[in-house]
This record gives sequence, structure tokens and C-alpha cells, in this order.
Amino acid sequence: MKHLSRRDFLKGALAAGAAAAMSGIALADEKPEEKEEEKKEDSKEEAEEEKKEESKESDKETHTFADTIKWDAEYDVVVLGMGASGMVAAKTAADEKAHVLIVEKMEEGLAGGNSKVCGQLFAFANHDVDAAKTYYKQLAGGREQPEAYMDVLCEAIANMDDILADEFGFDKEEFVDWTGVKVGDTDLGAMSPEYPEFEGSDKIALWTTHQGVSDGYLFQGFKQNVLDRADMIDVWYETPATGLIQDPETKTVIGAVVSREGKTMNVRALNGVIITTGGFEANPDMVQQYLGVINYAPRGGQYNTGDGIKLAQSVGADLWHMTCYEGLFGLGSVTWPVEIGTPCAQPATLAQNALNTGACILVGTDGNRFVNESETVRHGHLYENGIWENPTFPEKVYVIYDEKQFELVKEGGLIEEPYIDEMKEYASIKELAEGIGAKEDALKATIENFNKFAEDGVDYKCGRESQYMRAFEGDKYYAMYVVQGLLNTQGGPRRNEKAEILDVNGKPIPNLYGAGECGGITACMYQGGTNIAECITFGRVAGKNAAVKKDELPAFEGTAVESEPAKPGEITDLNKEKEYETEDNEYVTSGKGMMGDVTVKTTIEDGKVTKVEILEETETPNIGGEALKELPEKFVGVSSDKEVDAVDAVSGATITTNALKEAIKKALELAK
Repeated sequence: MKHLSRRDFLKGALAAGAAAAMSGIALADEKPEEKEEEKKEDSKEEAEEEKKEESKESDKETHTFADTIKWDAEYDVVVLGMGASGMVAAKTAADEKAHVLIVEKMEEGLAGGNSKVCGQLFAFANHDVDAAKTYYKQLAGGREQPEAYMDVLCEAIANMDDILADEFGFDKEEFVDWTGVKVGDTDLGAMSPEYPEFEGSDKIALWTTHQGVSDGYLFQGFKQNVLDRADMIDVWYETPATGLIQDPETKTVIGAVVSREGKTMNVRALNGVIITTGGFEANPDMVQQYLGVINYAPRGGQYNTGDGIKLAQSVGADLWHMTCYEGLFGLGSVTWPVEIGTPCAQPATLAQNALNTGACILVGTDGNRFVNESETVRHGHLYENGIWENPTFPEKVYVIYDEKQFELVKEGGLIEEPYIDEMKEYASIKELAEGIGAKEDALKATIENFNKFAEDGVDYKCGRESQYMRAFEGDKYYAMYVVQGLLNTQGGPRRNEKAEILDVNGKPIPNLYGAGECGGITACMYQGGTNIAECITFGRVAGKNAAVKKDELPAFEGTAVESEPAKPGEITDLNKEKEYETEDNEYVTSGKGMMGDVTVKTTIEDGKVTKVEILEETETPNIGGEALKELPEKFVGVSSDKEVDAVDAVSGATITTNALKEAIKKALELAK
């Protein structure tokens, strides 16, 4: 028999006691009532623990990542940017019964991007989808394009007249085909089609919705569509989008961060966010990095700074077509240097004239020519080895004339004030070389070679046609620093035929859509009017798909917060009907300006206008806005439509002037 030590005995006793306790048998020294009380306490604690666990499970089922964000406003669809694509998307989503918010970073008079200041022309394929596909495939210049995307675009381009009339209310009877048409010496027909040598081009044309170009008419029509749906669409001006809010698990975009009146606001988008913020032509750093362009002047959207591209990148979007852009039309696609924010003039638009013919050359930093100065440039693309590409520009470029050519330029008013004053006179090639910082030997050889080309009728350097060359005469030279002209960029977040923005793996980022120039399809050559057509096409697609009710987000373990977001209609900057106090001889009327209605109060006494007061306008401050400061006085004393029409327009603000004329004519009619 084994003998246990005292230590082993105590261990065995303790173990037996524990086993007895676990089996519910009271030890000899315990009181039954105390044990019962302990059991009750244990049961109570267990029940509370179970309740907590159930609560946690319940939280997991009812809380999503969206519930962890404090929302300041809530909409079905949020559109970033108020150009053509943004307004088309908003209108389409609203027609699908979605409540929409458009956030626009600029004030109303400056909003609109390129769609406001462009020619208002749209590409149209005369109801021939196959011709459109054939033509647009060639425009890609061998680059691969997604077939499904091109199918959607070409189907719309083939039927764009019906889309604009049936869906947006434009009168088809007023539509104009610009094929073969010239405006002054500007050959708009040269873009209708722009590549007549391509198969299918006989069906491609440039159209407008009325008899007029570069007047904001199409833009205003889209804006009216938004205004007509003010019960479903809110607009916040001066409200840039600064971020996107994305569910961390599904990568679904659920809202946007915006800055409004000095406050950061989180805006919930229940069904979709649509990026329609335009390109990056007004962002010098992006232009340099992606396009390789250093010194340039943007003629198009002065506030298109690539915001939407960066927002898309922040949530994992892939980019495409970032090296493609459109430029100007004459004199090698150069223009006069101006600061960003000031639209540049456009020389020699689709024309050969004194600016780009005769004794005229463009030279780079070292004094050598690099381009055919008289070529009819196709949206900034120049011919090279069977294809039209964006040219490579030297760091600095100068245009050089002889005295005879410079006098022709001045007489024709082809360089406007104050740019004409930048043209400097030099008495010799040596002085000219010193003045522009070029190598004297290289510059001398360039001019001598050009003179020989002009005399022989063959330009061995740049292929300029003989009829557009004339040898330099005399001893005087005139030179001016010029820069590359830039209309718009094409690149941005890659999207598919559903207007869904794709990530770097080619998969859609849930609930994120795109339209317009922020990620356009153009990869090489460009047909005029395609950007507007694409804005309309994929604005419609994005608006419709973003409006569709989406599935619930998955459960999220984060802590839910309470929000009281503003509802649709509670905050909006859309123009409301206003009442103005008037006397018996005062009349409030409006005319359509470049940016919107110009509302005036006209005082009429004895049939004559005695005072014109501007009540409301949204014209561009440095153009139309300035014109409206001096225009009212010009109409004092007029008494008939004929006299109103005789008032001279302010230079550069013809559309604003005509808006004021329209309003005053209405007032005169009311006063009869």
C-alpha cells in the first residue's frame, strides 16, 4: 500500500472538493443557502453577458460604415461639376426620380468649364451607326479602344439630333449643319468632317442647335433643363469637392466631402457619385508632367485644374489618355502668352492669312524652325508620317516677320491690343538673335534657308506649301514671344460603357461614375464636337445608372453616430423667382447672356429710355461683367428697336451686349 505525504493528501482533498463543487454537491463545511445565493449571482452575470453579446451581434447587423459618418446632407445622387456632362447627368437622374445635388467649385458666372466657352458644336453621324464606328476607330490611330464603350458613343452620335430634341427640348427645326460653311475667313466646314480622308467621314458632320457658334446657347439649354427640375435638383455654387468617402470593405463610394462657406461638409450619396469636373488644362504642373508642355496658354476652361482626376485616384481609379490634348488651329497652334484665368486670343483660326503665311516663321530656342507655320492645324494636331499627333514644342517659341508682313498683320487687325505691343523691331539678324536669345549662326541659316525654299517653291525643312511662302525682304525683322495654345485635355479616370469608373484592376469602383472630359475616349486624333457629344452620351448613361437604388452596405463594427442631414431642397443656390419694386414707368425684363439671364430695370419716359439698371446677372466678371458697367448709359435716349440695335457692342462681349438689347426691346414693347 502506498503511503501519501501530507502534501499529496492536501492536494487530493482540494481536488476532490473542487470536483464536488462542480457536481453541485455541497461540502460539509458550506451552508446550502449561501451556495444558492452564489448560483443566482452567477446566473445573473451570465445573463447580462449574453445580453451584451446579443447587443453586439445586433449592432453588427444594423450598423454600416455609413452610420459611422456624421452627414450634413443626403441625396440619392451627387454630381461633381456643373458643365454639360454634369447637368445632363443631373437631369437624367432627376427624370429617374432621384434627388440630385450638383456641387460646383466656381461662382455661377464662372461655372461651366469648356462646355460654356466652346463652339457649342456637336458631332453628328446622320443616323449611321456603322459609319460612326468605322470613322472613330480610325481616329484612335492604332490605339486599342474598348468596343462596348465605342458602341454606346457611336450609337448616340448617330442619333444626337433626336436625343437633343426629344430629351432636352431643343427645336430640331433650328438645327444647323456646318458642313462646307465659312464664317468670315474661318472655315468651320474644315471640321465637318475634320478627317475627310477617313472611311465613314461622308456621314460625319458638325451641327449646332441654332444658327450660331461660341455663344453659350447649348450650355444655356442644358442649364435650363436643370432649372426646370429645381424640385429634384439642388445646386451649390462655390462649393468644391475635396474628397470622396468610401466604404473600407466593399470600396463603395458613399458620399463626398465638400467645402462650403468655410465649412467642411459630408454629403451622403445613397446611389452614386458622378465625377464631371473636366480636364486639367489650367493646372501647369499636371500639364507639364502628363503632356510635356511647359509654356502654354489655355483657351478653354480656365478653372479645370484636374480636381476630379485626383479625387478618383484617391479611391483607386485607373487613368487613361493622359497624354492626349487638343490645341488651336492656326500658326502652328501657338497663341499670345496670357496668365491662366484670362482666356487667350486665337490667331489664324482655320484660315491662311497674314499671320501664318508669307515672310513668317516660327523658331525655337536655338533659332531653328520646327513646324509648318501655314498648316491648317486639326485641333492642335499636326501631320507626321501618316498620322496627326500633338506636336513637340521647344521651351520657347518666337514668331518672326519682315516689315511688309508685319504691316499686313497690323492692317488686318490680326493681333489684338495689347498683344500687338509685344512685337519688337530689330535692325539686323544679329540684333534679332540677341533679342530672342537664339544662336546667331543658326538663326541666320534658318532665314537664308527659308528664303531659298520660298524662291524654289519647296520647303525641305517643314513641308510648307509654296503659295504660303515669301522670302524675307529688307533689313528689319519683327519678333514676338508666343506660347503653345491649349484647348482642353482628354485624360482622366478610366470608365466603361456603363460610365462606371474602373480601378487599376479593371473592376468598377461601386457607385462611382464619370462623364465628360474628365476621362474622355479620345486617345489620338480628335473630331470636332466629340467632347460635347461624349458629355451628352455618358452624362445620360451616368445619370441613369447612378439613380438606380443600390444594395445595402455590409455590417460594420464601428460606432454609429447620430446625424441630422439636410434633406433635398433645404439648401440650394438655384435662382429663385424674385420680385422687384417698380414705379409706373419702370419695367423689369431679361435677356439671355453668355452665362444666364441678364435682368434689368428700364425706366421709360415719353417713349424714350431714361435709365437702365442692372438688377441681376451671372456674366463672366472680367468680360461680360465689365461690359455691363459701361453698357447701360449707351441706351439712354433710344426709343425703338432699330435704335437699340444700332448701339455698338462692347468688344469681346457681343453676347452680353445682345442680352441687354433683348431686355430693353422687351421693356419698350411693354411701355407701348
